[in-house]
Amino acid sequence: MMKKLPFAILCSLSTVAIGLSTWSLIQSYSIPKQEIEYTLYVGTNDKETYQLEMPLEEARSIIHNTMMDHFSDGFTMYDASGVWRDEKNVVTLEYSFVCVLEYADKAEVYKAADELIEKLNQSTILVVANSVSKVDFYTGSK
Repeated sequence: MMKKLPFAILCSLSTVAIGLSTWSLIQSYSIPKQEIEYTLYVGTNDKETYQLEMPLEEARSIIHNTMMDHFSDGFTMYDASGVWRDEKNVVTLEYSFVCVLEYADKAEVYKAADELIEKLNQSTILVVANSVSKVDFYTGSK
C-alpha cells in the first residue's frame, strides 16, 4: 500500500501539470480580448415640444455632471447637430452632445443614459458600442 500512494500522488501531479500546460497553450493562441468603446448621442430637445426647453448651457451642464457621476475617470464630450424623423413623421433638428467612453461598464452606460433620458425629457439616447482592438493613452516619447 505504501508503494501505491506515492504513485497515485505522482499521477495526480502529472495530471495537474498537463492541465495547466494545456490551458497556457490555449491562452497563448486565443484572440486577444477586444475593448468596447461606447458613444452616446444625447439630444436636447424636449420629446413633447420638439424644442429646447432649457438654456443650452444648462443642458450641457446636466449631461456633463451626469457623465461625471458615472464615469469619474473621464470621457470625451463634444457638440453636434442631430437630425431625426420620429414615428409621427416629424423631422427635427436639435442641438446634441456626443459622449465617448473607453473602459466603461455596459450596465453603467445604460444607467447614465436612463438618467439623461429623464433629466432632459428625451424619447431615446443613441448608444453605439464599437469593438476596438486596443486603446492607448499615449504619454509621448520621452
